[in-house]
Amino acid sequence: MHKLYPKQYVKSVYDVDFKSLYKKGFKGILFDVDNTLVPYDVMEADDKLLAFIEGLRNTGFELGLVSNNSEKRVSALNDDLGIHMMPNALKPLRRNLFKILVDMGVEPKKTIFVGDQVFTDVWVGNRCGMYTVLVEPIQTKEQFITWIKRGTEKLVLKRFHRHKKRGQSK
Repeated sequence: MHKLYPKQYVKSVYDVDFKSLYKKGFKGILFDVDNTLVPYDVMEADDKLLAFIEGLRNTGFELGLVSNNSEKRVSALNDDLGIHMMPNALKPLRRNLFKILVDMGVEPKKTIFVGDQVFTDVWVGNRCGMYTVLVEPIQTKEQFITWIKRGTEKLVLKRFHRHKKRGQSK
């Protein structure tokens, strides 16, 4: 069950203290795309996201997009961002995450994986040895397959919060 628990659970990517994580030795960040950085039906980055990515770049991070979505969809967003990308990633399989990390020149244990889904993003990131951050989905409107998984994710997150609470009370 612990492979499904993120190291952090926050409202959005903007709530993570990436500078602190960089000081702790993390050098790479992989982002899921849909409902993590942008709503699943938005193809372009807004000014806030562009400034955010630029700030991470200036901090010294190597950055990448990892999505199960198509190359057309991921490329459309990445035209604005200009970072490493791995479309059709087949998450939760690990193979393509290791490939993009090689391209980025970053070790898994020095990488942060940020996503909005437990059964793809958190699970694969944990199994690769990354620091995982789960964010709340940007919007409630989702693709049908994702909507189906959300009910089970709620049960996992309920256990995660109980586990976390017990750990803090010790």
